[in-house]
Amino acid sequence: MTAESQRVQQACAWLAIVSVLGAPFLFGASTLRIWVPLAFFWAALGLVSLAAQLWFPAPGASISFDPAPPLLVALHALLALQSTQLPSGFLKLVSPGSFAAHFLPGGGSTLAPLTASPTGTVQAWLFISGLHGLAVAIFSAPAQEQLRRLRTLFSGIGAVSAILALEGLVQAGSAHPFRLYGIFEVPGAADHERGIFGPYYNRDHYSNLMAIGGAVVSGMLGQAARGSAFRGFSAFVSATGFARNVALVGALLLITVASAAAGSRGGLIALAVGLLVGLGPALLARPRLLLGSLAVFLAVLFGAGIPAAFMRLADVDFETSRLLVWRDMVRVVTFFPIFGCGVGAFAVAYWPYQRVVRYEYWPHAHNEYLQWLLEAGAIGVLMALYLLRKAWIAAPRLVRSIEARPALAGLAAALTHSLVDCVLRIPANAAWAAILFVGAIVAASSSRALGPTGSEPEAAMVSA
Repeated sequence: MTAESQRVQQACAWLAIVSVLGAPFLFGASTLRIWVPLAFFWAALGLVSLAAQLWFPAPGASISFDPAPPLLVALHALLALQSTQLPSGFLKLVSPGSFAAHFLPGGGSTLAPLTASPTGTVQAWLFISGLHGLAVAIFSAPAQEQLRRLRTLFSGIGAVSAILALEGLVQAGSAHPFRLYGIFEVPGAADHERGIFGPYYNRDHYSNLMAIGGAVVSGMLGQAARGSAFRGFSAFVSATGFARNVALVGALLLITVASAAAGSRGGLIALAVGLLVGLGPALLARPRLLLGSLAVFLAVLFGAGIPAAFMRLADVDFETSRLLVWRDMVRVVTFFPIFGCGVGAFAVAYWPYQRVVRYEYWPHAHNEYLQWLLEAGAIGVLMALYLLRKAWIAAPRLVRSIEARPALAGLAAALTHSLVDCVLRIPANAAWAAILFVGAIVAASSSRALGPTGSEPEAAMVSA
């Protein structure tokens, strides 16, 4: 690429990396006044980066990144269709719930969208467009540069997670543990104030970020453990990456303690899955290291004097808190069978049909897979099946790619917690998960052409 294009793309990439890593400090970017400007900013970065490639082309330039993959195009098309004004007769035929949501008997209107909440779907479309731009800005580069940026993201995620873990622990022991950062009161928190932890309004959302960050750190440690640095104490101390390895171990222990302190059951389970994916293969190859790591992990977890999560685990009533409501939510599918109730429209669509726990308002399903079914309908199921097929085909390459291991570990943690919570509805957490998803694909693809040093083909595709 030309020098002008390279400078523009580098600037966009670094602005994207810094902003996505800093998003969790802004209360998880969960308020409109934070995530909306971020989404516009990320979309603009992607457009500028793409325009630089088109306006300043260079002969022989090789950028191995597709800015518009078919599945993402299909998602934008679905959002556009859900937002399109359609005749009432068509809605009554294909989506009785959409018809009921927009038309009153005797009303004069004849057109309405498929989504039950046009505002919610437009907001979802804006955020997805922001994530699209974020991925384009970061990964539109030659394969070697893609891997460098991905490694920077991994290190940044680990550092930010460790800082937030320390902040959460300090805040929990402060005079005002239920204020954001121990300083800012949350208006109207009332009985829900005990759910506040660190800079997050909800301890489960905070713990989800800790799970993602801890999993990424474990993946980086898993990469390091494949070398000679973890063969013994003397080898560990004399290794060239000694300082980095110590920092990774310290960050992982700090994140684990903070996750336990937050008291989120789902977060701890997600962290455990992430650790298994990130560190499991390396530890299984070295039984002594496995036993030592397990002993240290349990000592930290149970010796930190933080029993909140374990007390909640013992007191869980999963049927009442989740299964009962999920069974009731499935009924919504029958009213929005083909195109769903609209991405981002779940809350508006569900409450008229809610038959259980009527005293609670459910803005989210607390199960990302169920919520996708309700919001995207049969079309969404087809899209999910297409993604699963692509993942199945790519699985051997992804598993063997050491470069992709931290991203896979972080994704495993995020997807595990998504079974019982609405973690992908928190913008900062969703942005991290999205970047790790794209990063895993980029790492597996790039490592086929570049070795660990960016020179030898296929050398990076090592067996796990």
